[in-house]
Amino acid sequence: MRSGDIARAWFEMCRMGDVMLFENLATDDFICHGPGGMGDRDTFLDWLRWYPRAFSEQRPSLEDVIDGGDRVVARYTVRSTYRGGYLDLPGRDQEVEETGIIIFRLDDGKVAETWFEGNDLEVAQQLGGRVHAPER
Repeated sequence: MRSGDIARAWFEMCRMGDVMLFENLATDDFICHGPGGMGDRDTFLDWLRWYPRAFSEQRPSLEDVIDGGDRVVARYTVRSTYRGGYLDLPGRDQEVEETGIIIFRLDDGKVAETWFEGNDLEVAQQLGGRVHAPER
């Protein structure tokens, strides 16, 4: 599979919450890194089952895909409808726009590791969330 195909398949998998596609795309020892820390296959599968329920009607757009051998970088935008379940923010069928970058490390044509950086704060703000300084 070419790098662009891997990135497109990954976003289709996330859009649908497709566990079987994950099984085909990822290695057995898959590791993910993101704002919440590091996780394994089970951690990611929990997220994969949650994400399309919380953010439905996803319309992903790959803005850039850069092939670096065993590394693939994808810059993306996902527009979706928020249904609830994110940071205890109530779901009001709001349209949201998420942007971010994912770095994939490939091993024998499968995704072995990902690093994710997204605009989580902006997504929360689009949904009415507010940041408060900790009290001292």
